[in-house]
Amino acid sequence: MPASPAGPRRSTIRFRITAIATLVAAIVLAASAFTLVILQRQQLTANLDNSLEQRADQLVAAIADDDPSAVIANSNAEDRAAQLVDANGVVLAATENLDGLDAISAPLEPGQVQTVHTVSRLPIEDDRFRVLSRRVDLADGPGELHVAENIDDLTDAIRWLTIALAVSMPLVVLLLAGLVWWLVGRTLQPVEEIRSEVTAITGTDTDRRVTVPPHDDEIGRLATTMNDMLDRMSRANEQQRRFVADASHELRTPLTRIRTELEVDARTPAQADLEATHQLVLEETIGLQRLVDDLLYLARGDARAIPLRSGPVDLDDIVLRQVRRLQSRDRPAVDAHGVSAAHVEGDRDQLDRLVRNLLENAARHARTTVWVTLDETGSSAVLTVRDDGEGIPADAREAIFERFTRLDDARARTDGGAGLGLAISREIATRHGGSLTIESEPDDGACFVVRLPLSED
Repeated sequence: MPASPAGPRRSTIRFRITAIATLVAAIVLAASAFTLVILQRQQLTANLDNSLEQRADQLVAAIADDDPSAVIANSNAEDRAAQLVDANGVVLAATENLDGLDAISAPLEPGQVQTVHTVSRLPIEDDRFRVLSRRVDLADGPGELHVAENIDDLTDAIRWLTIALAVSMPLVVLLLAGLVWWLVGRTLQPVEEIRSEVTAITGTDTDRRVTVPPHDDEIGRLATTMNDMLDRMSRANEQQRRFVADASHELRTPLTRIRTELEVDARTPAQADLEATHQLVLEETIGLQRLVDDLLYLARGDARAIPLRSGPVDLDDIVLRQVRRLQSRDRPAVDAHGVSAAHVEGDRDQLDRLVRNLLENAARHARTTVWVTLDETGSSAVLTVRDDGEGIPADAREAIFERFTRLDDARARTDGGAGLGLAISREIATRHGGSLTIESEPDDGACFVVRLPLSED
């Protein structure tokens, strides 16, 4: 079922950022508006209370000098009122709008001098009033002075402020949403362009790269990283292509020799030397098995599928066992007097393969002798395998560790090597936290040096 048009839009970063920013802005604006209304109400109420207190002060001063009924007057009968009451609740004086009415009840507690409160209605009209009640000293004893003022103006001001905020806030939020939508879209446009360029790159068009923006920002670094990734993929693709081609060639060569030998025997059975044919086929099959094992190891290593069963390993035991295996042959001579104890942490089978590959490589290219040494130097076990062959040119010391690499004379296919042993050996050393390097001079043989971290035990 196809997705609705709104579905992808809601799933975009642009929509999510806009929605989150708009929601946060709406919450902040609503909280700010609510706080503003509360503070404005409090400020206006405080101003009104100050005005009532000032008016009460004026009336108290006037009452002390004159007749109360003469000094309490009102120039604004709709909004203001005043009333003077004795201790018995008898109205002594009042403004005209309260004349003849009962005394205003005041919530004055015993010992309390003054209070300010809001009443919903006074006998004047149906409006709300702010009333200040104060205890005063009269000639005949204590009394109470009530001063009131209409709060319609305060209420109207708060109402209009609330309406203005209620109308303007949605407009501001919508404007902000549109601005965020435009800004995020403009910001993410280079990302969309990079995505489109990467989408257009096919498996046969690995030389294309995305355009890097001129600014050194996150987008520019993203484009640079994308190009670096494409470079790595291109190199990996080329390496895989070469690997497949080289592997195919390496497998075809022994198969061709086997087929040729069998076809010759089949065509000329009278002259066939079956024993020699069997021996050749056996040797080629063993070589094929080793090559397949090496290819499988490298493929699993590339896929990170080779487990590293780490444990304490006596490296000298592995070296001496491989030396004895090599000494069982007619040539070359193997000198292992420099082998001493060395304990490392690692996978015994993989380390055994590393040592075997180095010794086999040295045996193939030595003229007469292979020298093997092993000792502990600092925090490393150092294994050296040196032969008295032709050596490795300086410009080829790294190339020989690449897969299927042979030097023209010293690494011929007829010597039994497929050009994988040294690559596998370096990979094993690296997986164990060590290194494999070559330290030799031209025409002075090859000297391979393995350094592995010593066991902590």
